[in-house]
Amino acid sequence: MIASVPEAVSPRFARWQWPQGSFVSFLAAGFLVLLALIEITFLRFPSSRLSSGTGPKANVAIWFGADGAGLFYLGLGLVYAALYIWVSAQSWRLGSAWPVGAIWGLVSGAIWLVVSAITDWFPEIGALRPVSLLLVLGAPVVAGLLSARAGHRLLAGALAGFWCGVVSAVLIAGTIVGLDNAFAATLMHTNWLHDPTCPQAAGPALAGCEIGDDLGFVAVELTFIPLVWASLGALGGAVGLAATDRTVSLKTREHVEASTSGAVASRHSAARAPIIFVCILLTLFLVELILKLV
Repeated sequence: MIASVPEAVSPRFARWQWPQGSFVSFLAAGFLVLLALIEITFLRFPSSRLSSGTGPKANVAIWFGADGAGLFYLGLGLVYAALYIWVSAQSWRLGSAWPVGAIWGLVSGAIWLVVSAITDWFPEIGALRPVSLLLVLGAPVVAGLLSARAGHRLLAGALAGFWCGVVSAVLIAGTIVGLDNAFAATLMHTNWLHDPTCPQAAGPALAGCEIGDDLGFVAVELTFIPLVWASLGALGGAVGLAATDRTVSLKTREHVEASTSGAVASRHSAARAPIIFVCILLTLFLVELILKLV
């Protein structure tokens, strides 16, 4: 049996290092803040615990009542937190991909936070949102390109994109819930006022409806961002490898392949935890849809 050992970090990526224990603590703290914000939201806007919008009503409030629904959704948040913390604890298995992806995840999350705060405060410049979305989507592409070029394989690019998505998803979720609370009074008279999702609500009822709808979106983005970002990382990795193939000689490539052939089992192990993580999240989301939990 071949032991799974961390892959050596390329000297080119020495500056990207992020202690693995700090990474796990960062995600744990991120979810702690997120769950605290959700509880604050339920206290300020009790109707956000109920189904919102014009679509089919969620079953949770019907089954457990408003108070029970709040506890259920906090419990569901704990399930997401446990999955994210578990997969982050496996990050040590690929030393050169996850720090790059995680740091670019910080970049994409910071862009989302800054632009969202500016456009919530100044709705007239809402055109910045599409531009910021392009920058956010570009982060996993860049992370994948850098990792694939350093590791000379597409898998490194996909994994860098995945770790970028893990960090981005947590930061985006916290941003959505935090800014909804911070700018609720402003949004009730601007962005939310003419939103067809809640056409008959006004005042706190409108805020509760809109925030409840955003909480549903948080579940969606926590499920799909790591998968989508991994795909974008693979795209960036393909571009990086194509550029590398034009400049690296055959002799150099053969040397790289020979020097890394012993780490194949470790690479496969590195991909195992993200694949399990994504499969569990997709299954969980499918159950949520079938049972109309969100």
